[in-house]
Amino acid sequence: MPSVHAYFNKKNALVAKDQAEGQCRGQVDAQCRGQVEGSRRGQAAAPVILMVSGGADSMALLHMAATEPLDLGDGAGLVRVAKEHLHVLHVNHLLRGEDADADQHFVQETCDSLGISCTLLRVDVAKLAQERDGNVEEIGRRVRYDAARELAQKLCVEQGVSRQKAKILTAHTADDRAETFMMNVMRGSGMSGLASIPRHRGLIYRPLLDYTHDQLKDWLKARGLDWHEDATNTDTHYLRAYMRYNVLPLLKARNPMLVQTVCKIADLMTDEDDYLEAKAARKLRQITLRKSESSLVLDALKLSSTDVVIARRVVRIVARQLIPEAWLEFRHVDAVLEAVAAGVGVANLPQNLEARVRLGTVTFSFTGAARSVGAAGAVGAVGAAGATGAARSAAGAAGTAGGNEPAGTAPAAATFGEHLAVPGTLELADGRVLSARILPVEHGFDVSKKISDLLGEAGVPVESRSMMPIVRTNIRGHVVWVAGIRPDERVKCTQDTKQLLELNIYSGHKPFERSQ
Repeated sequence: MPSVHAYFNKKNALVAKDQAEGQCRGQVDAQCRGQVEGSRRGQAAAPVILMVSGGADSMALLHMAATEPLDLGDGAGLVRVAKEHLHVLHVNHLLRGEDADADQHFVQETCDSLGISCTLLRVDVAKLAQERDGNVEEIGRRVRYDAARELAQKLCVEQGVSRQKAKILTAHTADDRAETFMMNVMRGSGMSGLASIPRHRGLIYRPLLDYTHDQLKDWLKARGLDWHEDATNTDTHYLRAYMRYNVLPLLKARNPMLVQTVCKIADLMTDEDDYLEAKAARKLRQITLRKSESSLVLDALKLSSTDVVIARRVVRIVARQLIPEAWLEFRHVDAVLEAVAAGVGVANLPQNLEARVRLGTVTFSFTGAARSVGAAGAVGAVGAAGATGAARSAAGAAGTAGGNEPAGTAPAAATFGEHLAVPGTLELADGRVLSARILPVEHGFDVSKKISDLLGEAGVPVESRSMMPIVRTNIRGHVVWVAGIRPDERVKCTQDTKQLLELNIYSGHKPFERSQ
């Protein structure tokens, strides 16, 4: 986020540039036009993808991009994009039968007449929505954007340019922005929702956000250009159409400048949202302990001391990293932070994602995956029959698995388990065992590692290490299992094991008490 000085310097510079380029557009002098085009020629060499449905807004975008300089919305002013770099994408959702086919044919014909490449996709969105148990509108939007990004990647590879230089242009207008703003108000969205449709995010640019739908239709009419109307756009069963035809007209009757007013608010919200998002992203990097494709572990103690405004955004960013299309409601975020504040707990999030707080950490992972140790729990040990069919025997200092639950509570499900080739009894160790050594799996039998080093590599905070359940053969024996991390190599079960011991950690209702 720029400083006040930098912000207004940039704003004034852009205004001056737009005025200069506007004068060039009003002149017939080809040399002046060449200056405008030539100043950006090198920057416009990457592919520019236009998402075109056949409606008035997208057809205006197509003709503007093909015939005159266009402000791509990247802050660099007007530029005429060479036709060889323009590429149209049209996705037929197969929802409107012959009308949809007519739109597809119309877009293809227009592109052919303009000499612009066109990619046509046919996707059964209704079938996808049924399979994914999703909303047709939302699934259709994802399909379009995914297709645009895939096309951008393909064209960049073919042209030998970085994917980050590609641009995907959509035809969203000021009306779309005002509608989205009001829809998000109805849903109770936060600042990100009130920012509505951003002018630029990632590869996506929206150069028509300062135009209204009526202005673009007038632009097309003045040039004798045609477009197709989608009948479903007037169906007020859909929230956007309801907002467009039932709600906004009433508000405009009281304030004719409503759309412009809402768009100004959205611009302000975007600036502030971007600033807070950047701060949250920095905080996330500072408190991340471990990260993989399917899980992310944060320092819960540091998260709990973070300003709640930033902490909420950290949770949302984590969810988006693990599930790009994730949309967390306030209750989801609140549940995560409540568990973080309590120091223990589980918050269930959409699409089988969960946040589990224990031992000073909060782990975001998908249910069904292997989980780490719980912060509150009991350790149970059950001797299971080995390959020889030996009789089951109970062993363990903390009790038998499945029989240790507090009175009046249902048996807790094991959150982590291990099988060890250790007959006999075991004892839980207290924090003083951190100076002991264990033989990790990846080391040979002639190398051992201190428990404290092992926990450090696993990302367990220093202040939480003494809380880790550690199991040893007896009070003077060697450590056999650092719960939730790994067993000692010497007690690892093999095909020759005759008797094994099963250890489980159970979520409990009382704080874990160590044997002394």
